[in-house]
Amino acid sequence: MGWWIALDGRRRTFVVLTAAVVLVSIAYALNIRFVLAGPQAVTAIDDIGEAVAAALASGACVWAARRASGRVRLGWALMAISTGLWAAGEVVWSIYEVGLRVPVPSPSLADVGFLLAVPFAVAGIRAFWSDAALGTSSRWRVWFDGVIVAIALTSTAWGFGLRTVYGADGPWAAKALNLAYPLSDIVVGTVLILAIRRATGQQKGRMAFLLAGVAAYSLADSAFSYLSAQGAIASVGNILDTGWFAGFLLIALAATYPSAPAKLALKPAQLDLWQLALPWMTLLLASAGDVYSALSGHELDLFMSSLTATLAILLTVNMIIERKEFLEMLSEIESSRSTLNKEIKTGLDAIQGFSNQLKDVERSELDDVRRIAADISRTAERLDRAVEEILSTDDEEGAGVGLAAHVPLGLNAASISNRDVERSQSAV
Repeated sequence: MGWWIALDGRRRTFVVLTAAVVLVSIAYALNIRFVLAGPQAVTAIDDIGEAVAAALASGACVWAARRASGRVRLGWALMAISTGLWAAGEVVWSIYEVGLRVPVPSPSLADVGFLLAVPFAVAGIRAFWSDAALGTSSRWRVWFDGVIVAIALTSTAWGFGLRTVYGADGPWAAKALNLAYPLSDIVVGTVLILAIRRATGQQKGRMAFLLAGVAAYSLADSAFSYLSAQGAIASVGNILDTGWFAGFLLIALAATYPSAPAKLALKPAQLDLWQLALPWMTLLLASAGDVYSALSGHELDLFMSSLTATLAILLTVNMIIERKEFLEMLSEIESSRSTLNKEIKTGLDAIQGFSNQLKDVERSELDDVRRIAADISRTAERLDRAVEEILSTDDEEGAGVGLAAHVPLGLNAASISNRDVERSQSAV
């Protein structure tokens, strides 16, 4: 229990809330699965519970927005609007199923709230992107990775049911509606993964909970679209509805996540390993979609083959680009080493020559001593500037490791010059 004692009051509260969300979500799923409260009560708990969860998420996002500033405040405000619109849509849905006890038409006013929530969610997540660059995420490569992630998520969705939704018979409006939900989730998921690539140390925990919440309700969206296309929507509800309930509660937890104290950034932050690997983890999901399609008896169609071929091409191009950048970085490191060694050797030789001239101080003229001391000082300053410029350039390119061994040498040169200056001034 040492970890519990080490937590402050707010973090303890957050841990308790997280545990409560887990337990309530499990109870919610069990109630739907085993119809513990009776069919009508389960339907009411299912629908109203989702509306309440989304409303709690909206309120938590408003609370987070009021405590934040700048783009973070804008992000939580937009997320509050998004979850609020979804809650409004679910209220309309509940009026049909719980209040009027009639099937919800498709499309309906509830879909307006559900679909309008998507652009606000995308804009809100985009606002969380940090202005500070993290590794390669500061370049156009972040969008290149985004294309790979979007295609991988599309391939995953296609393998797990989007293909069936696309090929289902029925009115075009219902078909378009069923396609809109999984496709919008792909867009939201892609933007969120890119946002996590640019998350600062203070944002990582929040973004992880946000990712979990979006993943949970995206799974529920996709399952609903698939079951609707198959005409298999249960009259009482489906256990996968827990995805919406738990997903919005996770978003509420993300909004109330305890903030870490801000740290002064002395140099551009580097990507953590999990941030670097996250976009490529979506490729595992795409592979899982292919395996599921094969096991379920679906043949590899032209669209899925095209997605696989496009992913292979993009991955090949990405590997070539990464190798090229790596070789350029090595070349810059070697060039920096060579320049720094040359500058230091030249400066040390000059300082050594000045030191030899100072050995016979008594026979030197006062003006000569002052001139030599000034030359030593200028040489040391030139060395320091050379070291600082090279190291500064190296930090900007993210290749500071290669020069670490040379820093003490430059400092020794400066210290030698300072000692010689002090000796010369004492002699004078």
